[in-house]
Amino acid sequence: MDNEDTIQFDPGYAPIVTESIGQVGYIYYMFNAVNNVKIKRQNFFAVSIKLEKLLKENIAFYLGCLLWASYISQFDKKITGNKLLGEEASEEEYTSEINFLLDFVENKYPRDYKYYKNKNYIPDEKYIPILRAYKDFLILNNGFVDCSKTCQIIMPEYFKKPDGSELDLIYKEIQNAIKIKNLEGLFNCYDLIF
Repeated sequence: MDNEDTIQFDPGYAPIVTESIGQVGYIYYMFNAVNNVKIKRQNFFAVSIKLEKLLKENIAFYLGCLLWASYISQFDKKITGNKLLGEEASEEEYTSEINFLLDFVENKYPRDYKYYKNKNYIPDEKYIPILRAYKDFLILNNGFVDCSKTCQIIMPEYFKKPDGSELDLIYKEIQNAIKIKNLEGLFNCYDLIF
């Protein structure tokens, strides 16, 4: 619960994304575990629909994290609910999922898409900048293991700094996304920080 001295690390994303985070890698691994190319070709259409849906959900979550950080970094409050605080983690550990998704979007999925569909896969133009920015954000903040106050949050230098009305819009969009349990609407705020 937020009060005048504290703010939540997670505004309410966790229950929405619990089932989708990490699933892109799992489904991709299971698809590639099949050795029969004919079966893989037959199933790629259905698998690609699921992968693209999960990819969009995952990237919307990472954008949501960046938006939330932009919003709360305007305050000087204690952060509550940071389960990473005090943990020990290497950069490799806290960037592994982002590194996988970057490689997936830039290399693995386009290669397989071309092979199985005989078409070029072109990701949404926002995907790669969001993933790269989130990776930079994680590295700048050391995986959030030392982040106990909002004033300790470091945003990448290339981010825009939203003003009062833009911060209000970010907050409203985040609250709405949480209310409807769908983070994809957060893509509407992309231009407020990029």
